[in-house]
Amino acid sequence: MRRERARKRLQTTRRHRLGVLKRRLRIEKRELRKRISGRPSRNATSISLPEIVLSGIGKVLKLALIIILVIGFATLGLGLGMLSAYIANATPLEVINIRYTNEPTEIVDRNGQQIAVLVGAQNIQREYIQISEVRSTYLEEAIKAIEDERFDTHIGIDPRRIGSAALSMLANGGTPTHGGSTITQQVVKMLSGQDEESAQRKIQEWYRAQELERRLSKDEIMELYINIIPMANNYVGVQAAAKAYFDKDASRLDLAECAFLAGIPNLPSIYNPLTEYGRRNALRRMRITLLKMRELGYVSEEEYQDALDRELVFRQVEPTIAVNQINSYFVDAAINAVIDDLMTKRGYSQQLALQAVYQQGLRIELTVDPDIQAAAEATFRKRELFATNEAALPDIPEPPQASITIISNEPATRGQVVGMVGGFGRKTGNFVLNRATQTFRQPGSAIKPLLVYAPAINSGAITAATIIPDRVRYLDAQNPTTPYPLNVTRTYEGNMTVRHALAYSVNTVAAEVYANILSPQIGLSYLRELGIDRMEETQVAASLGGFGYGMSTFEIAGAYTALANGGLYTKPYLYTRVIDMDGNVLLENKPAFRQVFSAETAFIVTDILRDASENVFWFVHSRLTDQMSAGKTGTTNDIIDSWYAGYTPFYTAAVWYGYDNRDGRRTEILEADRYNSQLIWKDAMEQIHADLPNRAFEKPETVVGAHVCSTTGNLAGPYCPSVLTEWFDTTKSNMPSVTCTYHRAPAPAPTRAPLPEVVPEPLPEPVVPDPAPGG
Repeated sequence: MRRERARKRLQTTRRHRLGVLKRRLRIEKRELRKRISGRPSRNATSISLPEIVLSGIGKVLKLALIIILVIGFATLGLGLGMLSAYIANATPLEVINIRYTNEPTEIVDRNGQQIAVLVGAQNIQREYIQISEVRSTYLEEAIKAIEDERFDTHIGIDPRRIGSAALSMLANGGTPTHGGSTITQQVVKMLSGQDEESAQRKIQEWYRAQELERRLSKDEIMELYINIIPMANNYVGVQAAAKAYFDKDASRLDLAECAFLAGIPNLPSIYNPLTEYGRRNALRRMRITLLKMRELGYVSEEEYQDALDRELVFRQVEPTIAVNQINSYFVDAAINAVIDDLMTKRGYSQQLALQAVYQQGLRIELTVDPDIQAAAEATFRKRELFATNEAALPDIPEPPQASITIISNEPATRGQVVGMVGGFGRKTGNFVLNRATQTFRQPGSAIKPLLVYAPAINSGAITAATIIPDRVRYLDAQNPTTPYPLNVTRTYEGNMTVRHALAYSVNTVAAEVYANILSPQIGLSYLRELGIDRMEETQVAASLGGFGYGMSTFEIAGAYTALANGGLYTKPYLYTRVIDMDGNVLLENKPAFRQVFSAETAFIVTDILRDASENVFWFVHSRLTDQMSAGKTGTTNDIIDSWYAGYTPFYTAAVWYGYDNRDGRRTEILEADRYNSQLIWKDAMEQIHADLPNRAFEKPETVVGAHVCSTTGNLAGPYCPSVLTEWFDTTKSNMPSVTCTYHRAPAPAPTRAPLPEVVPEPLPEPVVPDPAPGG
């Protein structure tokens, strides 16, 4: 026992000594390394040239590798940052309920009275069908085979299909044999309406496709797909296509017909069954689809051969659209506005917006006043307002035309369009040309208050009493030696006030104010605030209405409402709400007002236009009988367009009159018809105001009147021969404060010394001759 313990102590002692020895050796090695570290002590000349070259190349390669890694990491970081930004900016996908419904869309006026009903017969190009109704056919299998064979298993995107499409593109000179989009991606594209070619759009599409897969089942995604895919010739969805091309319900399609329809959405114009070329292409694609179905095991060899041998029977007569109701121009414009807003505000594609409007049982509440609409339509059926002498009309196939837009100025309904007519006579169809919203013509001098005078007065550049000479000017930068612009009279009046220049529409003064006192950029910025964006058209001709892109009565009437409403502007709107079947508000128009002009500016300009309406001789055609109004005429070069934009405290209306000139002509308005825009405006507005009181325009307390000299524009002195009373904005510093010194008291007559009195000398006495001798 003692020997065993002794042996263990000996082993322990040996291990301890061995450990101490090892530690000493490690210490000595470290000391040795410290003493020999540093550059080699041998002579540099002993290094060979190849070693130097290889060493340099190695260093260069190391540096290049470092640079590549840095760029790679930076690029990767940038790419990840862009990817994150694209995904963060992706708007949520609006998945609407497009289930089939027999409920029509109801359109009501401002009083809640029904004025139109939209039913399926008016929209035969699209018809909803549930996925369960086509489950007994081969439609799903055909679509999956040709469009997305891994539809049942992927997560919304298919990396294998994307890679295959990329390789196919490389192998075929940039033209892939198939796309990389899955059915889910195609649904996303059709729901969002976004199809531009960009990396951002594609990345957002991938993200949305995966989101859609998480929200909906495969059956729900397929049901969306078969109801929103384009099927050529404006048909949307397989149900509409089955009836249009095979005259049968989609639930009764056989294998060959399913394969035929499944191939159309890829390129509807190329696979159009209604053209000989398109039908041949569609039949070839049908055979490709059938082959793919056999390869995937969807059909047997026997079914495949039978389908190949099957001769398709196409519908011989195209379906007709049965429309019994002709809607007003107002209703047409409102439907288009709802469709546009569903796309821009709710993210619908155009196809889905159309389907929602016609098949979802919506309730669309319009702003139209039925009495005002009826009055306007009655005006547009009066032939005498459109042609004073029909026999004198030009020998062309189109008659003169016109349009009107009427907007409420009442506080509770301000900005609401209450009446609209887009053409002469009775309307003969739905969605014909609506000249109130779809025709854009140069506005002529009707633009002057909006673009030139109101902005210049509002900015303090001028007052209504500012004196500006009407004289020859050279404001055409392209022709600096040619007088421009010319007045209608081709004469010049000399010094005149701004009030006179606007009331009598003097071109030289308007152009001078626009080009040299205000500046085009400022004027155009005001016009943009009034809902008319023409910021690129900085030419001086714009001050006279010479725009490259014209304007509609809808735009002009909307802009003039700012003058009628104390400088406040809101975008005109045609409907208040759109409500779905479940009572949810899909869209709602709530006016957003902005103060474009001050109330003082709006009143001063209105007073000038009122003055013109009451006193300038050519405004007699628009002068209302028992209602104060203000307005401005507009005529374009060669008398191609005639405008009148005017307003009362109750309503604003703009009228355009002229010819459509669709054949490229520039048909001149007959001399006898040049005031027809005013006559149309007056006829409609007289009816509208028949039972309304004669209300004056409200003057702000900060607007005061002053007597000014018509020659100098200064405060009138006691000796000014011509004195005007003018309104001024006291919130601005440009109100005249100096009395006219140009006109002075007449000098007294000079005193003269009296002329000396002249006394005439007396005449001599007459000489009387002696009497003749002899008696």
